[in-house]
Amino acid sequence: MLTIRRARQEDCESIASLHIAAVKAISTEFYTNVELAAWAVPKDIKSYQESVCTKECFVVEYEEVIVGFGVLNPATIEIEAVYVSPAAGRRGIGLQLLTMLEQRAVSLGLTMLRLNASLNAVPFYERAGFVAQERSKYRLMSGVEIACVPMIKAIGGNNQP
Repeated sequence: MLTIRRARQEDCESIASLHIAAVKAISTEFYTNVELAAWAVPKDIKSYQESVCTKECFVVEYEEVIVGFGVLNPATIEIEAVYVSPAAGRRGIGLQLLTMLEQRAVSLGLTMLRLNASLNAVPFYERAGFVAQERSKYRLMSGVEIACVPMIKAIGGNNQP
């Protein structure tokens, strides 16, 4: 049975491992090996700890194993992360997590969400009602820039993105 719950400090190591595994599983048709290697560089564990403390950070568990995580930053109205373990992919976990983040955003009074989608994730977010903007670049912590697609979605009864 899947459970979505708020992330806790003790989850940060598992979140970090899942994040790296998910990036390494991305199809190379969208990104070069150099870009994927730069993206898969582990973040400092403190960045995950900070997200757990200061943002809306949730994990998905299956049989007590974290198989997904997502982060909503209400201050910037941005979904900063939705990642699912490669072993648990294609089961609707990402959509359940995204739905939870949207529900949380609505409960916080937000009327719009934005995110930077990786090229491989654009169809997923479009199916969830996000609207693609003009293709852009996202600068990774390493300084490497990768292609992304900024996306927006009106939520909470607001029909205008």
